[in-house]
Amino acid sequence: MLKAEIKVSIMMRHVAGRLAVFVASVLLPGVLVLMAGAIRPAVAAAPVTVSDSHSSLSVVAEVTSYRPGEPFWLALTFTPRDHWHTYWRNPGDSGMAPDLTWQASGAVFDPALYPVPALLPVGPLMNYGYEGPATQLVRVMPDANTRGVLDITLNAEWLVCEIECVPQGGGVSLSVAPDARGGGDATDTAHSDLFSAARAALPEPSYWDAELSLSGESASLTVFMTRDETARVTGAYFFPGEEGTADYAAPQVLTRGPDGLTLGLTRFDGGLTPERGDGLLLLTFADGMTQGFSIERSLSASSAPPSGSDASAIADRSPAAAPVLPLWQAALFALLGGVILNLMPCVFPILSLKAFSLIASGDQSPTARRVEGWAYTGGIMASFGILVAVLVILRAGGAGIGWGFQLQDPVFVAVMVIVMVLVGLSLSGLFHFRTGFEGTGQGLAAQGGPRGAFFTGVLATLVATPCTAPLMAPAIGFALTQSLPAIVLVFAMLAFGLALPFLILSHVPAVARLMPKPGPWMETLKQALAFPMYLTAVWLMYVFNTLAGGAALIFLLGALVVLAFAIWLWQQGRGPVLRTLAAAVGLFAVGSVLWQPEPGTGEPAGDYMQGDVFSLARLSDLRGEGEPVFAYFTADWCITCKVNERVALYRAETETLFRAQGVRVLKGDFTSRDKAIADILASYGRAGVPLYLYFPSGASEAVILPEILTPGILQDTIISANGRG
Repeated sequence: MLKAEIKVSIMMRHVAGRLAVFVASVLLPGVLVLMAGAIRPAVAAAPVTVSDSHSSLSVVAEVTSYRPGEPFWLALTFTPRDHWHTYWRNPGDSGMAPDLTWQASGAVFDPALYPVPALLPVGPLMNYGYEGPATQLVRVMPDANTRGVLDITLNAEWLVCEIECVPQGGGVSLSVAPDARGGGDATDTAHSDLFSAARAALPEPSYWDAELSLSGESASLTVFMTRDETARVTGAYFFPGEEGTADYAAPQVLTRGPDGLTLGLTRFDGGLTPERGDGLLLLTFADGMTQGFSIERSLSASSAPPSGSDASAIADRSPAAAPVLPLWQAALFALLGGVILNLMPCVFPILSLKAFSLIASGDQSPTARRVEGWAYTGGIMASFGILVAVLVILRAGGAGIGWGFQLQDPVFVAVMVIVMVLVGLSLSGLFHFRTGFEGTGQGLAAQGGPRGAFFTGVLATLVATPCTAPLMAPAIGFALTQSLPAIVLVFAMLAFGLALPFLILSHVPAVARLMPKPGPWMETLKQALAFPMYLTAVWLMYVFNTLAGGAALIFLLGALVVLAFAIWLWQQGRGPVLRTLAAAVGLFAVGSVLWQPEPGTGEPAGDYMQGDVFSLARLSDLRGEGEPVFAYFTADWCITCKVNERVALYRAETETLFRAQGVRVLKGDFTSRDKAIADILASYGRAGVPLYLYFPSGASEAVILPEILTPGILQDTIISANGRG
């Protein structure tokens, strides 16, 4: 029995050994292969790179795969040639920030995060940017419903400068696959160092409150710190986020107060006023270390410091808290502001005409009057709803806009000018709007009905957009910081307030009986009301000129004249040919505001050194006449160009020299891409501006001046080339 058990045991060990050999030789490799497939890391994605003449741009994702509804990051590295540089989001006195245009179905892209910039002084100017490679980070948020591979396309334009500046550009595409594992870390470890270094180079969020006060030629930035914190700071510099905060090249004076640090800044009196006070504060500490701090919403801008205050007084002042209104109070302010809005010069004529129509319609039944009142209210509410919807959508998309955003669009402002002028002409009697009131002889008769009343309400909203009234500002300012229901409530109350006077007039017979009796006075008052509309049109023309420039304003004035001619032509007869011609002319005049010429750039016209616009034909004509010619090529974003213009070209002694030597000036503007100018630059071995050429009288070749100019270089070149003093 014992022998049998031993035999069975030996047999079992033999089978187990054979089984182990089988597992080790056959099954184990297969299991290891399966395990390796389950735990192997994803293949690292190589950066996608585009190269231009003087720099390159590479883009890489931080992850190997994305998950719907979860953000991931892209790194954009701009690498210029040695000794060349790129620019921060505010480039300073000249230059250009990178322009990024993203395209991807199923994802949105946040604005790029820039590393802390360096000061780039050139002559009397100061720029902000990066010498050497600089990496920006962009946060990508895939939609929760996104499926499949995420295809991302980037079209980028940027500027690199040394002595000359060269525009660069290109497009890249990359794809990020969806996460098929449903968990785990998708970080691409191959690029961890790049993203770690990029994050370390970003400014830290500021944990100090700060306040910016602006006056005519000065500004003061106060950062509220403890005494221990200020004792550690040995230097500070503020990089303004917007133009107009400070003169970039002027020194910033650091002082310490009991509540923190104050930087005294210099501004250009009469210059631009920034909408926000954001920026970047670079601090140097006692141990020699530097750190940038991003100042965003904690910074408030005021138009001027209190009368009689000085820098120390500003430093001692604590930042004021933003006013908070209860929702009921904001709604009440909006209602009262809408009522008062009826008295503004751009709205009052419309309300008056609507009231006149009600006075003149003595045979209307009470029901018809009430219907007309609600139709007028409906027109106002509907048009206000459209404006608010557009405002909310644009703000949700990241646009930093508020009420009145429509007046930032030159096309909208041009249309408003046309509307104001048309209303004024109608009130003056040239023609009559058929929106619920019409002129008949010396009186007005209300024949428009509900449809006319509705569109009169639309017109009232349209002409109200350039105006504001007391109590409106705090109500709208509060609403735009609240949730969507609060925004809708406040603006609905504002619209209802605008409609309320006429609504009361149409519903309360006792109020209607208080109105004066109809008579010839109505026509006289109607004509008088045209002048507030004309004045509003003049103000809108000023706004339009600021947005689009003088050339576009001349174009708009011409369109108004053509439109007036079309109205006059329409009234000359009722034949279909004449009416068709008049309608075509009028549509052409109104439609022409969509094709406004771009505003001019550069220095004011009439300066001798502005010269004529460069063209090969003009150059050939002048040289054929034996005239010496100085041709220079510049751009608004070119720092070297701006330095040369301030230091050497746009100076009284240079103009005197050129006039005395009979030199004709031609200017080539390369601010926007221009193939003709690019070809000329290439023919002289240049990839960008500046380029300065002097063609002496009778010479076959141009004298090429250096990129850095001085008045002495210009004088020596021209006098020696001309051979006369």
